[in-house]
Amino acid sequence: MMKSPLSLMLFLILFGNTLSAAERYDVKSFRVITKLCGKCHGIPFHFAKQKDEDEWDEYFEDDQNLLQLHQKEPEALSNLKSKKFKYYRKNILKFFIDNSKYAGKVHGCDANFCGAHY
Repeated sequence: MMKSPLSLMLFLILFGNTLSAAERYDVKSFRVITKLCGKCHGIPFHFAKQKDEDEWDEYFEDDQNLLQLHQKEPEALSNLKSKKFKYYRKNILKFFIDNSKYAGKVHGCDANFCGAHY
């Protein structure tokens, strides 16, 4: 039994805002980057803002660029060669580009990230 059209509309607005918060960025890529790269590079949003779109494209142009860049870090090399990184590679690049230096995105608190700064 519905109470009123106004109550229903308020519920839909609040529920819709909750769903859209999870769609502001690729949460799965955020978590993969945090797990594989976060130990050295910190929070993915901060990490992504260090480069612009073209620089991220250049790093991901072929596997050798990233491997050469991390050649003195055994754990990083292991992470870059992992199945998980290879599977999410395109999504990770998209995340970095979407949140890069000139992307104009500023994220607030959510379940994954709450404004920590490095």
